Amino acid sequence: MAQNQPAKGSPTPSNNKGANKTSVIAHGTVIKGNFKANDNLRIDGKIVGDVVCEKRLVIGKTGIIKGKIIAAELAVDGMVDGEAISKGVANLSATSQFVGTLTAVRLEVNEGATFNGEFKIGKK
Repeated sequence: MAQNQPAKGSPTPSNNKGANKTSVIAHGTVIKGNFKANDNLRIDGKIVGDVVCEKRLVIGKTGIIKGKIIAAELAVDGMVDGEAISKGVANLSATSQFVGTLTAVRLEVNEGATFNGEFKIGKK
């Protein structure tokens, strides 16, 4: 007899203390000001201001950030105009557009990525 469990990929209940949570800034949403997330963050909209993410920050294909970024991990599919600091890996996908300074422990750049600026890679 099957037990009553959520389907694979379904959101986990909010009382699950160990669950990875992801906040989403949806396409069409514009935030002017600074933004901080304690969990994973996905941006498909636009933020004009600084973004701090304690875990993984994903900038989707329609996502735009104009400002400073600090994240544990960074994945860019959209556009960044400013400074980004990743405390771990930073990934620029084939659809990414980056203008500014990128600092990361490790950098992954996919063919087709656009970058205009300065890289600072490695542990300090």
